[in-house]
Amino acid sequence: MKALVILLSILILASPGSSHEGMTLKVPGEGTVIVPADVLFVSFSFTVEGENVTQGSLNASEGLNRTIEALIDGGVNRDDVSAGRGRSVSKIQSTSRVFNDTSGVCVAHEAVTLVKEEVTIRFDVTDDGLIERSFEVAAAQGAEAAISWYGLKETAGPFAEARKKAVEDAEQAARSIASAAGMRLGERLQIYEPYRPEVIQRSAALDIFEMGMADLFDLSWPWTLDPFEKGYPPEAGMLQVRSGVVVTYRVYP
Repeated sequence: MKALVILLSILILASPGSSHEGMTLKVPGEGTVIVPADVLFVSFSFTVEGENVTQGSLNASEGLNRTIEALIDGGVNRDDVSAGRGRSVSKIQSTSRVFNDTSGVCVAHEAVTLVKEEVTIRFDVTDDGLIERSFEVAAAQGAEAAISWYGLKETAGPFAEARKKAVEDAEQAARSIASAAGMRLGERLQIYEPYRPEVIQRSAALDIFEMGMADLFDLSWPWTLDPFEKGYPPEAGMLQVRSGVVVTYRVYP
C-alpha cells in the first residue's frame, strides 16, 4: 500500500504543466506505540436457572445487587461501578435419540431457562490485591467474574509519542519520494490530522488476516489493506496507540 502512495505522489510531482515554484508533496504518515493499560474492566454476572423468566429476572437482579454491595464492602469504589446493566435470557433444550430394533425416536427433554444480569466495574491495573479479592468475593456470592477489556486513562503522553512518530514517518517517506522523482524536499507546509489517535487492543475475534471487522470497511489509511504490519500488542494488558497524519511539503527541482 505504501508503494501505491509513493507511485501516486510521483505522478503528482511529474504531472505536466506544474510550476516548480508551486509544487508540493502530500504524504501520509503513521505512528504507533505499545503501552501498558492503566485500567481494566471486569464483568460481574449473576445467573439464575428456572422456568419463570419474570421470577428469574428478579432473582438475578437481587443476586447481582448482593454481589455489588459485597464488592463495595471489600474495597471497590461505588463510582467505578457502571451505571448500566445488561440482562440476557436464554433457553437450553436438549434432545436424545432412543432406538428400538427397527427405528429411532427423538425425545426432547425439558427446556431450561437461564437469566443472566451483568454489570461492569473499572479497576486500576496496579491494584492487584483488590482485583484478586473482588474475584474471590464474586465467587463467594455465586457470581461470575471475567476481565472484559483494558483501557488507557492517561493518554497525553502516548498520544504525543504516536503523533511524533507519525510525522517522522511522513518525512522519511517524503524524502524518499522526492528523491525518486529527482527533486529536493523543502519546508513543511502543513500537518493535517484526520482523526485523533486511537487506542487499540488485540481482539479475541480477529480473522485470519488479524483484522477487526471495523477495519474491513475502513479504506481511509494504508494500514487497512496491510494487515500483517498492524503490529497488534502481543499480550493482554498491552495497548497500541495509533496516529495518522497527512503532511504537505514544498519540493524543488
